[in-house]
Amino acid sequence: MKLDPVLAQSIVDKMMENIPYNINMMNEKGYIIASGNKERINTLHIGAIDTIQSGKTKPMVESFGKYGQPGVNIPVEFHGQTIGVIGITGDPEKVTPLASLLKVSTELLISQLNNNQQKETLNHFLYQWVNSNDPNADTELKLRAQTLGIDLTLKRYALIIESTNNSNLTIAASDFSFNKTPEQELIITKSENELHRYLKFCRENQLIVGISDKTANLQKAVKQAQATIKVSQELQLTDVYYFQQINFLDHLLNSNLCSSKTLDSFKGLLKTKSGLELLETLDCYFKHNGNVTETSQALKVHRNTTNYRLNNIAEYFGFNLHDLTDTLQLYTNYLYFKKYQYEHR
Repeated sequence: MKLDPVLAQSIVDKMMENIPYNINMMNEKGYIIASGNKERINTLHIGAIDTIQSGKTKPMVESFGKYGQPGVNIPVEFHGQTIGVIGITGDPEKVTPLASLLKVSTELLISQLNNNQQKETLNHFLYQWVNSNDPNADTELKLRAQTLGIDLTLKRYALIIESTNNSNLTIAASDFSFNKTPEQELIITKSENELHRYLKFCRENQLIVGISDKTANLQKAVKQAQATIKVSQELQLTDVYYFQQINFLDHLLNSNLCSSKTLDSFKGLLKTKSGLELLETLDCYFKHNGNVTETSQALKVHRNTTNYRLNNIAEYFGFNLHDLTDTLQLYTNYLYFKKYQYEHR
């Protein structure tokens, strides 16, 4: 880490608005890179060299002409290393407290800027990672991963949480997280325990979440997590969080098995009260795996009423609900109808 001359000069200019002393900032070699006295920029500062070598605050009680005036020089440190020096011209007893405050402010600013830079670098890498078709064949991605100490071959889960405020969710140090969109946070984890903790948080806070299978292909994982949310919303499924729970349904919805005639028949049921009643019955019937008794209990109607409605449904669509193939066709088209409703709500 090196002191940036532009940043150093902006700090000097800002501080000198409130301090009646000249301020110099020197780099790791002792050369002035920022100063209230622009003529001294790029000149060597004798006192700074001594400060860099010792790593300690050094007062200057005598003048070295253009190489240094009486005052105090204090090291600027980053991760335990001296990366520069702050010098304030004046009576050492008066300016030393000011130099100490300036040192703390400068180091905090540098640390914050470095953290922001690291976060930006990581976010850029994560964006590249989730959009890579084959991470192991992407030379640039592999080099970046090595620099960041990330093993691309490990299998991981991708979680997508739909929320604008997850501030109370703590991300594990070994995991990665960034905002995929303003409404979606992506979390990447290889830990089963952390996965369960994130899911527990989402359930307790009633947040929409999609979780992929565990895979080394992060692009695939993200698509699975997105599909989990999409299918769950389209079909109004409850207690569905994992891609494996909707994998087959996702394939059905993407297989183009829908019959336009049957879909139009479903739309026709929306126009009458009796039609809506049949849709409710069919939805409940499918949710209870074709069990008439459970369907009747859920609808709070007599079993005979349920059978009567199911017979009307079979006659209306021309399918035999006692035939597995016909039932599968009706169920598949019903999924497309649910998707249509979601898209046209």
